[in-house]
Amino acid sequence: MPEESTPARQVVEAEIRAEGPITFARFMEIALYGEGGYYTSNVNAGADYATSPQMHPAFGVLIAGWLFRAWEALGEPQCFDVVELGAGDGGLARDILDAVESGQGCVGQADQFGEALRYHAFDLRPRGDVRGVEDLLQPESVVGCVISNELLDAFPTHVCTVRGGSVLECYVGINDRGELEFVNGEVSNMEISERVSEIVKRLPEGYRGEVNLGVANWASTVSRIVKRGYMLTIDYGHERGLLYHPARTEGSLRCYREHVLGQNPLRCIGQQDITAHVDFTAVSQALSEVGFYETAPLQTQRDFLFDLGIGEYIRALRRELASNTEERLANRLMTELRNLNALVDTRGLGDFKVAQFGFNSPEFDLKTLEFDPVFPFRKAQSHHLAFLPYD
Repeated sequence: MPEESTPARQVVEAEIRAEGPITFARFMEIALYGEGGYYTSNVNAGADYATSPQMHPAFGVLIAGWLFRAWEALGEPQCFDVVELGAGDGGLARDILDAVESGQGCVGQADQFGEALRYHAFDLRPRGDVRGVEDLLQPESVVGCVISNELLDAFPTHVCTVRGGSVLECYVGINDRGELEFVNGEVSNMEISERVSEIVKRLPEGYRGEVNLGVANWASTVSRIVKRGYMLTIDYGHERGLLYHPARTEGSLRCYREHVLGQNPLRCIGQQDITAHVDFTAVSQALSEVGFYETAPLQTQRDFLFDLGIGEYIRALRRELASNTEERLANRLMTELRNLNALVDTRGLGDFKVAQFGFNSPEFDLKTLEFDPVFPFRKAQSHHLAFLPYD
């Protein structure tokens, strides 16, 4: 059965017929961000998968604690700007600001932190209080932090393959039956082969992987934003040696539609999300080239959140659950506990990686928060998956 035509597919086919096979990065750009693309025309964009901020407010509360410690390390400036890139519907921003507000009057220095905090949320597809990325074209350098959650995985990526010990690029073309298919050719950018040059000899014939060349531009943008401060990015991926592993012969491209995982990006164009694992070695190199340095080794989201004190939240919920015998409230607490644990489950969100960098700023230690989170625990609200109404 022929693939159903969509506006985004029509754009892809027209470009291929006019110019020949296109890079997968170009295909992904059209499929996600072009006319009829997933993020530009789909009203439910981002609803096909669950993110950490959606799972439970504790994620935002703990990030707020990280920001508080960053503010302290910078000498408690009177103006502390937080710039979130890829903010989506603003859910993380809302949870962070609610956490800071809840700490007013009951957490030392929280009042001063709240007065200093200025939060700026940006996205390619702004919603609610989130602003458009065009406002970032000439950003004012700030003292504070740039943060992102599940942003880099959505950057258009090139696809490469190993043939005869050499690296070729996988382009998207149209076959004689009018179907989209991958077509191998010479790399469109030498950096694609350079990324895997050191490990290509141990990759099996036919290996396929992804190379994200957009990280350098992102790092440059971050460097223009931060005058003095930190960068925090959380995403799924690995350092290069593990990302391009011989056992990962099919690469890491993933598609999401209506909470169903797929691996064929050439179908349902514009109607499904497309992502690829992040090369955190490339992230580190790109940031170091613009003056950033690592303030902590790359770690899992599980370890990061435990450093910030999620263990205390989990223990508090367990104590409340153990002391409660009312069925309706017990069900609510069990749902909260299940979603809280999902944030640190290494079979999913807990295996996401956390990268922390500084620019003209001192390092700061999170270990003191492990048994003493900065801000009090907050129960799920209506915009969280853990929320259950009382009535």
